[in-house]
Amino acid sequence: MSRTGFRYRRLSANGFTLVEMLIALSIFSMLVAVLMAGFSQGLSLWERANTKGNHWLSWQHRHELLRQLFVNARLADYRGEQGFSHPHFVAQQSQVEFTSRAPILDVNGRVRPVRLVLQTGDDGSSAVYYEEAGRHNDQGRGILWQKDRRVVVLQDIRKPVFRYLAPAFPMPPELYVAELTREDELRYRDNHEWLGWYDAAILWRPPLAVELSFIDDEGDDQVWSFPLPRETEAWSLMGQLDEYQ
Repeated sequence: MSRTGFRYRRLSANGFTLVEMLIALSIFSMLVAVLMAGFSQGLSLWERANTKGNHWLSWQHRHELLRQLFVNARLADYRGEQGFSHPHFVAQQSQVEFTSRAPILDVNGRVRPVRLVLQTGDDGSSAVYYEEAGRHNDQGRGILWQKDRRVVVLQDIRKPVFRYLAPAFPMPPELYVAELTREDELRYRDNHEWLGWYDAAILWRPPLAVELSFIDDEGDDQVWSFPLPRETEAWSLMGQLDEYQ
């Protein structure tokens, strides 16, 4: 055997052929592609979960702002035009106005008249605007809403509606049904009832709760319920003190 042939066999036994190198590179490339695809998918899932979590926290923050606004409602009585005392609370399905000790744009504890207004755009999406009146404004001295104290608290929602839980207010036995006025018929009820409007000047008592229902930007139905402070005593029709829930 020649020395050249011996050297060729020894080198070929210790090295790799071009075909083997190509096969190894192909396998390695496929493994890298699979790993990168899994990493990319995992990163995408993490980003979506992080975005959804931040979105949920944003909704929770807005919910808490509104909850504090209603929980700290100042339901002091004002003397109305007909001489009856009643709280400041006037509302419709698209707007609610009252006085709160937790204004969003002012120091917590300062009493201000506040208002939530629903507005719908041309594209069908709606927003909830928050407004504050000037300091020392109230229902008795007049309310002046300030344009620079208006912010959006909810946006890109659809079909928002407010409604209000009116407390039970049984008709006093001294009254006769035939003597009731239209406002009296609206005022008296044997059980709690959800209404699409509220006027404490007519109903004489604040609502027990406020509910805001809407469809969020992901198409999910949302129902936010906010309790209001309960009064323990109020003047009855006969001028006596009675308890109500």
